[in-house]
Amino acid sequence: MKSFKSIISAGLLLFVSLGISQIAEAQDEARTEAIELYNNAQDLAQNSNFAEAIELYREALNVARANQLDDISDLVVERLPRVHLSQASEAYRAYQANQNVANIDVAIERFNEAAEVAGEFNDQEVQRQAMNAVPQLYYVRGVLNYRLENYQEAMDALDQAIEMNANYAAAYYQKGLTQKQLTPNDVDAFLQWYDRAIMIAEQTNDNRTLQSATNSARDELIYRGVTLGEDRQFGQAIELLNRVEQYDSASDEQQYRLAEIYNMRSDWSSAETHARRALELHDGGVADKAKIYFELGMALKGLGEYTDACSAFENARYGNFTGPANHELQFELKCEGYAAN
Repeated sequence: MKSFKSIISAGLLLFVSLGISQIAEAQDEARTEAIELYNNAQDLAQNSNFAEAIELYREALNVARANQLDDISDLVVERLPRVHLSQASEAYRAYQANQNVANIDVAIERFNEAAEVAGEFNDQEVQRQAMNAVPQLYYVRGVLNYRLENYQEAMDALDQAIEMNANYAAAYYQKGLTQKQLTPNDVDAFLQWYDRAIMIAEQTNDNRTLQSATNSARDELIYRGVTLGEDRQFGQAIELLNRVEQYDSASDEQQYRLAEIYNMRSDWSSAETHARRALELHDGGVADKAKIYFELGMALKGLGEYTDACSAFENARYGNFTGPANHELQFELKCEGYAAN
């Protein structure tokens, strides 16, 4: 007759054996479930049903981790960040098809999610791609709001782009354009952003932004200088026009406008200097130079150099300056061959 101790030992072995068998069976069931979830997620992802796919990947990961199914866990961890990135890319394509603020906001959200998930699973490549995209999307958001005349919203988006990428020259330039709309009478307020854009564009070899910011600063100073000159605020006009040198040291338009204003001030010598410099810099034909020759003629007339003035006015007889130049030749200076009968 078996002892009670032997009976107990046999019972324990049977219990342990049954337990191991049940655990193995449970793991097999878990593996089957995890694989099915993973495969379904794969199918959904391949058909661009990313939101549903992500949900199933997460379920598969939870099942795999709960049952120490490391091989399946590794598969999900490898796939999830990339599916999030694909979802983000799809959101950007949706924006490209219908370019509005709502769609760019969705794209920003999706790329931020992709970056977060990539960080969670230590996928540095996906994280890098997603993080590189986000400041560009904020820049796009800024441009969209600028076009909608939502200038403060545009500035906020551009600030976010710059916060994420301090070397984003185009964002600084766009801030300059936006600032000009917010404070149109404060030239220095928006020129500071053009200056920052120029500096960073030079450092990063962003030639497109460099040219855009430089040309915008130059043209804005010339425009405002001319406007002040028309209002006979000559000192301020000359100050702004002289600042053009910072952005373009070979601007024939700047030199022409300075000649024009100095003629208005009856500073004939300065007007002559700038008119001659404008002619040196201008690379167009004689007809294109008519306006410059006219200002040169006015300066020389003021200086009493009538022969040279007649010559300048002869060269100004093109287009809109034909009438005024003929008047100077015939009635003011009575130049040889032009004097009225």
